[in-house]
Amino acid sequence: MRIWRLSFIGAYLGLSGCVIGYGPCLFQQPIKNTLTGHVHFRDYPAADGVDNVPVLALDRTAYIYAPAQSHHCLPANDVQLVGVAEFPQNVIENSHVSIDGVLFQSVSGREHTPFVMNVTTILPIRTSH
Repeated sequence: MRIWRLSFIGAYLGLSGCVIGYGPCLFQQPIKNTLTGHVHFRDYPAADGVDNVPVLALDRTAYIYAPAQSHHCLPANDVQLVGVAEFPQNVIENSHVSIDGVLFQSVSGREHTPFVMNVTTILPIRTSH
């Protein structure tokens, strides 16, 4: 009986930071993460007009550990991109990209998705047809 309890506790601790079927949860800043998806430029209403912001529509749902909201990992399908003064010429609407950066929860009215990524690098992914 004791071995069964120890194996159950070991499995619980080993899987405590994971979402079954998706792997480990992503951590927020200062941990760097890599996400892949398609870049879209979306318009959101703002007090002084319209915000046109880049949003990464993820290829696969990301689960992000957000201790300020929940002790569970929260799902994210879209992530707003910040920290990019100018996108590379080959990154246009609906470009498939891999982006490195740090994630954090949105805190201001100019952040339009639950999670925001401060971008370090953007690399286009070439798709062969």
